[in-house]
Amino acid sequence: MQESSKQLKAFVGRVLAKTGARKVDLVGHSEGTVMPRWYLERRGGKRFVKRFVALTPLWRGTEIGGAAFLRDLAGPFGFSGPVIDRIAAFCGSCPQFMRGSGYLNELNRDGEAVAGIRHTNIVTATDELVVPYTSGLMVDGGRNIVLQDVCPADLSEHAALAFDPVVLQMILNALAPKAAQPVVC
Repeated sequence: MQESSKQLKAFVGRVLAKTGARKVDLVGHSEGTVMPRWYLERRGGKRFVKRFVALTPLWRGTEIGGAAFLRDLAGPFGFSGPVIDRIAAFCGSCPQFMRGSGYLNELNRDGEAVAGIRHTNIVTATDELVVPYTSGLMVDGGRNIVLQDVCPADLSEHAALAFDPVVLQMILNALAPKAAQPVVC
């Protein structure tokens, strides 16, 4: 994710140069919520971002499939490396967004919210990849929205959240709060 954050930095630079804007808004989904934090916090990006809307974020990581538990269990026996290697073979960045990873611990050392940025976190209680889904709720800033608190019958899960018209209205409202429209379930 550190490498990808370099690409995000370059892209934001091009957008600012092309548009003449001083700041951009970011919308990220899943891994696209924790990778930008490296850009914001470690690559000087926070001064160029006004709003950050995070869909299914993993601020405190995921426990999917018990992977973090297995890593922690194997650690005292010297087997956490092979567990992480197996996970990384399937998904290169996955070890970085597991609960308790060095990547997330470093980012969260000074809190989850980035000062000066308006954060909106949209999560779904039916998320099967961010486990528990409450990992995406910021405890130290930002606006947290649980989809089912707004629309109880909307069972959109992790991937479907990115295509849900209800969530689209939430995103638009977060990006343009003065022009916010009612969310219709």
